[in-house]
Amino acid sequence: MTTAPALPVAVPMLCAAFLAAVRKWLPRFFIDLVAVLAALFNLVLCLWLLHVSWSKSIVYWFGNWFPRGHMVVGIGFVIDPMGATLAVVAAFLTLLGLIYSSNSMESGKNHYQPLMLIFLAAMTGFCFTADLFNLFVFFELMSTAAFALCGLKTEEPSPLQGAFNFAVTNTVGAFFTLTGIGILYGATGALNMAQMGMLLGSRHDSLALTACLFIITGFLIKAAVFPFHFWLPDAHSVAPTPVCVLFSGLMVELGLFAILRVTSVIFGSSFAGAHDPLRSSFLVLGGTTAVWGGMMSFAEHHLKRVLAFSTISHSGLMLFAMGVGTPKAIAGWLIYVCGHAAVKSGLFFTAGILLHRLRTMSEPALFARGKGLKFTAVLWFLGGCGLAALPPFATSIGEDMVSQAKHGSLELACTAFFLVSGILTGGAVFRVFMRVFCGWGDRGPSDRAAQVDELPEMNEEHRTIPFRIFAPAAACVLAGIGLTFLPDLDSMLLDAAKRVLDRAGYIATVYAAPQNAGMAVGHHGLKIGTMIAHGIIAVACAWLLASWAVFHRSIPRRLRWPSHMEGSMRWVRQLQSGQPADYVAWAMAGVAALGGALFLMK
Repeated sequence: MTTAPALPVAVPMLCAAFLAAVRKWLPRFFIDLVAVLAALFNLVLCLWLLHVSWSKSIVYWFGNWFPRGHMVVGIGFVIDPMGATLAVVAAFLTLLGLIYSSNSMESGKNHYQPLMLIFLAAMTGFCFTADLFNLFVFFELMSTAAFALCGLKTEEPSPLQGAFNFAVTNTVGAFFTLTGIGILYGATGALNMAQMGMLLGSRHDSLALTACLFIITGFLIKAAVFPFHFWLPDAHSVAPTPVCVLFSGLMVELGLFAILRVTSVIFGSSFAGAHDPLRSSFLVLGGTTAVWGGMMSFAEHHLKRVLAFSTISHSGLMLFAMGVGTPKAIAGWLIYVCGHAAVKSGLFFTAGILLHRLRTMSEPALFARGKGLKFTAVLWFLGGCGLAALPPFATSIGEDMVSQAKHGSLELACTAFFLVSGILTGGAVFRVFMRVFCGWGDRGPSDRAAQVDELPEMNEEHRTIPFRIFAPAAACVLAGIGLTFLPDLDSMLLDAAKRVLDRAGYIATVYAAPQNAGMAVGHHGLKIGTMIAHGIIAVACAWLLASWAVFHRSIPRRLRWPSHMEGSMRWVRQLQSGQPADYVAWAMAGVAALGGALFLMK
């Protein structure tokens, strides 16, 4: 059996161990080169695995410990198109992040490159594993690397505080997940997800519901879904730019992917039926998160916090798509994840350019200082269009597929939430564009977060933007557009979605000696006219909302109300206290509410 499925995890880990051991004696150029080559190797190999997995899922058993009858005795990887796609995104963003920071980032004394490779290996293993306990292990490995990367700038207090809040809240989530795994292990005597699903069957008692509640709660914290989200802006806004790219571009989405995998394979029969309490809860939590994150994004004036809160909003949209639950909705979820990863990463890289050239992340302090950065301005503007799902960005395809997945009131709700989120998050980005790159209006209000100074990530100053810094931002924006033009994209997405939702097929894949072939699917016709109309409406409304904020003094008082979200949400901002005890209390409230909903509606 080929060892190729294990290499995307093994190679980055081995390179990270090598760099960590000899980093004191190696020149910076060589360390960067090894890290970039390892990430490039991962990208190429994951692309090959993605290509192979379209025709049949890849099953790999470590040490050739195959199942014996119905007993899974070994640890395995099951690589399907959805997991392979997310692994490709992880490798792509890590590669761009390492290129962006090559020979420039001074924080961490060469700890940065090994941590990035460990993070990449953990994300890849998280996408591939078929074992629930190893899903938790990769979850924790990812979190440990993330904590260290978040607090890498030890010379500043804000990253240390953000990393501490990150660690405390996500550790609580890890305890929930581990407790749920322990309950399931006690009930089934298994850890392989396929075996668990087969033994659990359609069991719908209090034990199964409790296990499900604990497991998904841990991943909801990782996915920053309301009210589990408070840690995210504190962490994502203070980490180095390439780390922010991985945090907002994929790590949050991997929490949702874990929920999708666990609920479909293990609890697929437990929550089957027209009145699925789990999906109903996802719809409520997703819609609330989308609106809340969008409002907070528009209320912020620290560029990274603006983008961090927009990640929360879009995480809510993705959870809402999972609540819809049809193959078409999950297909839209997948392309939306990829499109959002590209667009949001491009915006974070662009924010990093501003930090490098203008030495601050404060919107008021940056007022009119970006007029000379014309290409950077174009990237920032295009990023705002991508958040608003304007075609040809891939986010528009995801929005269209999710909205068409169900008809009636749910279709209207999908359209409304996507539109509101796009207007609020796109409006926040356009407002920054108007003030920073155009110098329109006034400086705007300066909140407490915007006054926090962030030291430049690179000691050297350039009168022009180095290519290695500009190229990753441009590559992400172009990737967000280029995904739309992949041949047979809609049918491939539907294939991936049907296979991830096919519980019986997944179980058969694990137990079958010959690996199963991909499912034949039909063609889904995208409504191009509807996509364009939705995108234009969202961008136009976002631009109008931004204009209201920028030119509010020129507007009669009676018409200024849309701009009030920018400065009059102090009572909401106070919830973002910076105290981990408060965040844990909100998480406990979320667990109680979600658990109550599941038990009352069972």
